Amino acid sequence: MTLLCLLNRGGAARGLRSTSYASSTICCGRHNINLNPTPTAARGSQLRLNFTNTYLRYCATASQPLHTMGSVDKPSLTGIDLPIIKLDTTLTELFRRASPQNASTRLGMVFCGVNSGVDLNPDFPRNTKYLYQDSPFNTVPRKELTRKNHDLRKSLAMKYLSLIPQRDAFIAGPSPVIMFNMNQSPATVAHDREEATTTLSVLDPSQRPNLVFCPGPSKIPMKEYGIDKITYKIVADGLESYPLTHSLETHWILNSKAGLARSGLPTPRCDIISVKGYPPASPRSCCDACRADKRSNDLTFIPESCSGPSGQWVKTESAKVLSAISSRPVPFVLKNQQVFGGAGTWVVTTQEQKDDLLSDFSSPDGPLRKLLSQVTPENHHMDPAAVVISDMVSNPIGDYGLTFFVNEDGEPVFLATSEQMTDGNNAWVGSTIVYSRQEALYERFQVLMSRTAEFVAKHGYVGPVGIDVLETGTEGETETHCGERTKFHVVDLNVRTSGSLALPLLKGHFTQRGLDCASSFGITVKGGREEFVRKWRREFEEGRMFVLSWYEDREEGASIADVVVGAENEEGLQGMIERVREGSEEVIF
Repeated sequence: MTLLCLLNRGGAARGLRSTSYASSTICCGRHNINLNPTPTAARGSQLRLNFTNTYLRYCATASQPLHTMGSVDKPSLTGIDLPIIKLDTTLTELFRRASPQNASTRLGMVFCGVNSGVDLNPDFPRNTKYLYQDSPFNTVPRKELTRKNHDLRKSLAMKYLSLIPQRDAFIAGPSPVIMFNMNQSPATVAHDREEATTTLSVLDPSQRPNLVFCPGPSKIPMKEYGIDKITYKIVADGLESYPLTHSLETHWILNSKAGLARSGLPTPRCDIISVKGYPPASPRSCCDACRADKRSNDLTFIPESCSGPSGQWVKTESAKVLSAISSRPVPFVLKNQQVFGGAGTWVVTTQEQKDDLLSDFSSPDGPLRKLLSQVTPENHHMDPAAVVISDMVSNPIGDYGLTFFVNEDGEPVFLATSEQMTDGNNAWVGSTIVYSRQEALYERFQVLMSRTAEFVAKHGYVGPVGIDVLETGTEGETETHCGERTKFHVVDLNVRTSGSLALPLLKGHFTQRGLDCASSFGITVKGGREEFVRKWRREFEEGRMFVLSWYEDREEGASIADVVVGAENEEGLQGMIERVREGSEEVIF
């Protein structure tokens, strides 16, 4: 099926691993949520957000939800009684507590993904200033990155404009959540709304977001819905004209790989291979080869046959990057500057893998030439085409994902610490959190979490953050402070909502049912939502399974989804995950 093939295209370069995110797992225990947290010590310590059923209700400010917003009613599945889900807290509450002076600000939340390789639809063009190298950008041949590739555009729009936004809307709370339609046909507009509202209908009415559907980022109805500011997950070019909670450029840099390397946080030793300047001539004025290529493709591209100054610039800058890769002994990790969905990371452990990587990066249609072709006078100062080559952390004994919320004073609100799982190719496949270990893990990572929160807060960011940390048995050198030695190495910094952020907020829902573990993961299945729910009717009615996001491609007769499952223990959880996956395939984000 086209849908399944496109969703499962990996980001690897000839067998090299380009990281993908497919699932996350959490095990719940004895923590309680204190929704009015206080510092456990002086500034620099953690604010603790524990997990209970206590819920502080905040009324939406400004105008009341208009009738044209998404109507979220209880789902109507004949003969199936789905329980109402009550979150322990929501993003709306976390934002209000994070900045008391802005507690009355009505935030509109944008959770969509973006793409720099192809327009998602006519109203959501590709990013050309704030570049992202997701899997399609890195791996899909340039000739397929075109408006005429309807299958690719549809598959990306389903994930970026519906599946991912639904997942974050689930935990947004009573705030306006801006959703963008797949396209503007009446049938699609209605289907987009139906899928999102059905997903959110299982939430307690006091925690349901107000859905605002519009064609694209340039057409957000701010005044109509009384929205004061926009907060967002991923930088989209079209958001530049709105009042925002934080700078687009700053946010892009905070999430960049070079930004992490320069952060002062304890990261593996690395080299940043920067690109100087930008192509000196536009495709229209460079040479005949550029003009001919521009007429036949949507993606700006400087072809290998270019005989003008832009071709020479690409040749010079490519040689710099390829030389750095060639001279680096294995093992090492290569990362694109800015990625989304886990793409753009190559783990190179053998000389053969290194040779394959060099071959791919030097190819006429490879990710390096595609990326260099997108550097412009407007974005070159952010160094979007830089690559980062880092040491591989030796003999890690723990792989953790820390999730927390950063307040405006730089204090973090601890949400969860997950222990991450990888497959045989070192690709991330999930996370497990055991709440009986949370106290110890909190104490172990509170200093690192505070350092990270202070770093992002200094750049004006307030909101959710996730960091991936590798722990080693002995202290090793990092890039920080001229060789800081530590057991904890930050390998990724995600200044945004994470795919697993819903899980800490669902603790009360699961533990009330005697379920100590839970997991969320992406799947593709044949058929629609109702068939899936009926297949797992018992689990749905018991509250041990529910849909976090769902989108059915009726033309293909298949759906993509995020589901959440719960179990009494880790063994039971893994068994349930395996049973669900037996009849589905993983979604590669």
